[in-house]
Amino acid sequence: MRRAALGLFVLVAWARTSAADPGFLWRAPVTCPSAEEVAARIERRLGGAVDAALGGIEIVIEREHGEFVARIDARAVTVANAVRTLRSRRCDGLADAVSIVLARLASELRDRVRVEPEPAPVVEAGMIVDDELIPGEELVRVQPPASPTPRASARRWGAGLRLVGLSGIGALPGLNVGGELGGYVRRGELVGEAAVAHWAPQRKSLQGNAPAGVVVTLQVLTLRAGWGPAGMPLRAWGTVELGSLSGEGMAVTTPREGAGRWTAVGGGFGVAWPMSPYARLVGSIEVVVPVGTTRFTLEGGTELWRPGVAAARSALGLEVGFQ
Repeated sequence: MRRAALGLFVLVAWARTSAADPGFLWRAPVTCPSAEEVAARIERRLGGAVDAALGGIEIVIEREHGEFVARIDARAVTVANAVRTLRSRRCDGLADAVSIVLARLASELRDRVRVEPEPAPVVEAGMIVDDELIPGEELVRVQPPASPTPRASARRWGAGLRLVGLSGIGALPGLNVGGELGGYVRRGELVGEAAVAHWAPQRKSLQGNAPAGVVVTLQVLTLRAGWGPAGMPLRAWGTVELGSLSGEGMAVTTPREGAGRWTAVGGGFGVAWPMSPYARLVGSIEVVVPVGTTRFTLEGGTELWRPGVAAARSALGLEVGFQ
């Protein structure tokens, strides 16, 4: 009977549970400050009485691996604060840290109901609160509540420049090469771009390697609009091209120069690999279909060159600007 009574005494002496005046639940070893003492510390930091807003909050202090560990469950008051965990070598210092957290919570709750703001709580020396160290001998580590990582939101607006080298077939004789300089504007996932391109002149002979023929040059203004999320390297767009397809006769009896309109529509896709926050390596593939046909012929009507039914090209280069 005495042994049972002694065991009961040890159990009661190790921990006590009490409800402070404001209504929060305090469960801690007897060597720790009482709930009433913690409530008094909160009131000193707030500069006034603690109202019933903290009612339902539960604080449990236990010993783990030679330290006192406090868990503050504020879910009865606000889901946003969830459960906070604090650790300290001394229970008295831990109680101070708990009072700071509860004082801040009380101030936030008062602000939500549009009550006159109270003085900010005083942070004691030697504590780490909200990841900030206050110098001093006593060290209290405060572990913020776990919360989901916020979804990275893309920049609403973005703009920049792009310089790329081009290669393709279909618009000019043979294998075509050129360069393009453009600028783009982004709003959310929508991207608009304007660019100018110059293709190197290409020669088309009348027969085989005969000297007679025509040298054809293409200059284009390109407008693109499409989809390009800032958080992904992929892009896709529609294309409209407006430009001039010019030619010059070579090694013919009466050399002449002429030009015709170039209009084409199409689309493409590409990638933009980030090299830094403001620079990306870009590559793309694009296919356009000419609208109407410009032909180059000799005086007798012999056709020297006309563009194909479609033109395909690839691009590789550098883009700088805000995503």
